[in-house]
Amino acid sequence: MKRVLFILSFLQLSLFAAIAATPEGRLFQFERSTNRNYICYDVNLLKDGKLDLKEPVNPYWIRAEEGGEKKELSFLQFKFAFGYKVDSTRENEATIHLSPYKNLPIRICKRSGKWVALVKMEGQEMQVTKMFAQMKGQSLTCLYVDVTGIANGKTITRRINNK
Repeated sequence: MKRVLFILSFLQLSLFAAIAATPEGRLFQFERSTNRNYICYDVNLLKDGKLDLKEPVNPYWIRAEEGGEKKELSFLQFKFAFGYKVDSTRENEATIHLSPYKNLPIRICKRSGKWVALVKMEGQEMQVTKMFAQMKGQSLTCLYVDVTGIANGKTITRRINNK
């Protein structure tokens, strides 16, 4: 009986940690092979709960290797590596692209009451949850980016190869 209660407690804690690990408003995160630090992309809302069409996304670092400290992106990081530009807007919806991926439009909108980031890859739309960049050693050269998301209720990953 104690073992069953222990397992149930562990499962509850694991579920709580998974929920806590993805705060409400988190669209996706961007990880790299160079270290455990990652960039969060959260939806940016106005006080009335509508999407901020000028700055629909708030990107920032989580410095996992520095105790999980939250840190803003530098100007250069935003401009060339992890920032974005707004391509178009409609009421409560924006299409952006990340600075280095101009050919991958990301649509920020609400689906089933939740803010999501949607991309279309290989003819299939998916809700992005994570991007992972495989870097060449410790250099700034990116070999490829894996885009992971949910499509038709299944988790899928699509690759963007660096040309």
